[in-house]
Amino acid sequence: MRVFTVHTPPATSPGAGGATPLLLAEGFSWLALLFGPLWLLAHRLWLPAVALLLAGAALAVASPWLALALHLIFAFEAQELRRWSLARQGWQAAGLVAASNAEAALQRLVDAAA
Repeated sequence: MRVFTVHTPPATSPGAGGATPLLLAEGFSWLALLFGPLWLLAHRLWLPAVALLLAGAALAVASPWLALALHLIFAFEAQELRRWSLARQGWQAAGLVAASNAEAALQRLVDAAA
């Protein structure tokens, strides 16, 4: 079972009344580990992408092991960066849902609301 955080869009966004909440999985992100800066850019996290590129390059010069450690730490905290970005945009954390995948989590959320 995975745990997902539920985020609801800001009330000021167009169509927010019936908008689907966003579910973010807790824990390690393999895609963030393998495609770090690209993963950040895909999620519109521009400043963290630049910071990861610069820090990764600096640490790779010092020691490849330090660069690997940076990317491992990033993979564990990647979803937290997304949560931080959503909170800055006005999205509200609405709770937690445990399910085997995102679709099942969304179904559980809809069932609980009904």
